[in-house]
Amino acid sequence: MNFQDTGLYTTDSKPPEALKQSFRNLMEPLLVLFNKAAGMVLKNKQFYIAYSIPGGVYGYFKNHSVSTGELEAIAGRIRKMIGQRENFRHEMLPLEKILRYFEANQRKDVIHLIKSKSFETEPEGLRLAHLNGFGELLLNHIQKNYRQLESFRLIPFHKGFFLIADPDFFDRVMPPKPETSKYFHGFEETEQTMMHLGIGSFAELNDIIRQERLPEFIKLSEAWQARRISLIAENILNHPGNPRLVFLAGPTSSGKTTSANRLAIELKVMKKEVLILSLDNYYHPHSAIPDDPVTGIKNFEQITALNLELFNKEISELLDGKEVYLSRYHFDGRGARPDKNPTRISPDTYIIVEGIHGLNPELWDKTMEIPSYRLYVSALSTLNIHDHLPLSTSDHRLIRRLVRDHLFRGYSFNETIRRWPDVVQNEYHSIFPFQESAHAIFNSALIYELAVFAHYAPAIADPEKAENEQIREEIKRLNRILSLLIPINPLDIPPTSILREFIGGSSFQFS
Repeated sequence: MNFQDTGLYTTDSKPPEALKQSFRNLMEPLLVLFNKAAGMVLKNKQFYIAYSIPGGVYGYFKNHSVSTGELEAIAGRIRKMIGQRENFRHEMLPLEKILRYFEANQRKDVIHLIKSKSFETEPEGLRLAHLNGFGELLLNHIQKNYRQLESFRLIPFHKGFFLIADPDFFDRVMPPKPETSKYFHGFEETEQTMMHLGIGSFAELNDIIRQERLPEFIKLSEAWQARRISLIAENILNHPGNPRLVFLAGPTSSGKTTSANRLAIELKVMKKEVLILSLDNYYHPHSAIPDDPVTGIKNFEQITALNLELFNKEISELLDGKEVYLSRYHFDGRGARPDKNPTRISPDTYIIVEGIHGLNPELWDKTMEIPSYRLYVSALSTLNIHDHLPLSTSDHRLIRRLVRDHLFRGYSFNETIRRWPDVVQNEYHSIFPFQESAHAIFNSALIYELAVFAHYAPAIADPEKAENEQIREEIKRLNRILSLLIPINPLDIPPTSILREFIGGSSFQFS
């Protein structure tokens, strides 16, 4: 679920209508409704929600090719329940009662999840949300908005279906023919790899850790990513346009910097010179960046925070073979200043430009005539909490950012969560709509990494240190996600891993 997952928007911020209601609070009640409707239409047929897509989720029925007529019948049941304003029951129950409920309903996935962790103390805040016996295990209290849910869609796709909670966002980001979506194929490729490795859920990761298979699994996960980077480098060199300029973009905390460095290594192995430029070096002085009218803090997430004229000038001069005193940002609020030493590149040099706005057409206003290759990087997690509850990509990236901000940027979780609404609102407008324009999509999510973040969570995410109730509930929710995993000590993680960008110990330099 690729945007507005935080639930931190206010109506005063005047975002698009879809952002006024937390996407999580649209998707989760829709999943409960789908669970009941599917159970009534296709009795004893188990379904699996594989992963998030823009505005919704992709899922399929196990050992059953669902027909268009069956999906129409399920959609009809959901519309009827929405029209009748069907009442959800929310219960925070002891673990023993939750287990008994799902044992009675033959939900092996939830039972496996709970037993795989072997909780030493009673977990806090697990919810049972149900409709007359059709229940789901959720990690927070859902807030129904039946008016917005009325616009849901249930679309047959491949062997399964798209369940769309926000059709506007789906239409904004996905191509007219979803089967051509590079983003969808990125998820599909990852799921196939994970199926081959025999893992798709929190419970199965816990099994790997408990069975002492983790060291080999880390090596397999890292090797799979390395292979993908190598293939992308080959694709760049074989591209018919012979692009020397590579735009590497993605949302915050997607691992862009490490991805750029690893791509550079692959290109160097292929006997090419490489220069990496970060768009972060082109921020305007703080005095030129307006305060956000709601949060009162500088909004660095908008492309207007960058000095695009300076960026375009330096790129053009580099490609013309001139010496350039490249701009460097010094995090003192005064904006970029030129390097002391000039840079000149050869005709065989590839320039990798990384930053959140790398796919934004405004960035190319004066460089469109220069052949370029566009690479989109994001953490496309397909490691699900249980069969009916995927982990959102937004939550995945927020957890990454919480850890990095605390360890290396001096921000507490209060400031990170306060800033998050600006982050996701900008992604909605300025990043996600351009992801399909990329020549390739690189999945930076490592299958095991959330268990590493579970290792750090107790030290950096104490709800008692929250500034207000809203932030306290959000940090408790994120802690609840990580509490379902057996923590991994980071000692075995290689220094070239993307994960090192967020926990330290990387062999790459970060400016």
